[in-house]
Amino acid sequence: MHGGQDRGRPVPARRGQSPVLALQRRLGNRATTQLLARKTAGAHQGTFQNSVQIGKLGPLEVTQSNIGDWIAHKSSAQDLLVTTTSGKHSTELKRMADGKTKVDSLKVQTIVGENSWVIVTFTNAVLRDYAADATGATEQWKAVDFDGVHIERTSIGTPRP
Repeated sequence: MHGGQDRGRPVPARRGQSPVLALQRRLGNRATTQLLARKTAGAHQGTFQNSVQIGKLGPLEVTQSNIGDWIAHKSSAQDLLVTTTSGKHSTELKRMADGKTKVDSLKVQTIVGENSWVIVTFTNAVLRDYAADATGATEQWKAVDFDGVHIERTSIGTPRP
């Protein structure tokens, strides 16, 4: 080889390097956490920083909830109170709440701090008290009488507020 001919060629990445760690180094903790927390379920379903999956219905964007009380194990958390963005799912959600339908699994996913996300799973929850707001942009409802609550935390590195 003649001097200088190899300059400018990219250095190949080391084998065995975790793609998540490479992403974290490139984007930072917060962006990596947000990216990993997304759940891509299909071309027509969104991904949200705060979402709920009700059986096969969802993910639905959560605009407000008391999930923080559940994560913090507050004794005041009796029912799951949720406000979601209205959409194509709204008719089915209203039907389920009006019929007090029991769902096997209801999962709420949220970003916590800079580098963590939490998934709270409610088993055998009953949906109730559906009400759309006056503008039709959001809908409120709650889950009650569930059999169990499971909290799963995932962090990249040490959890940070």
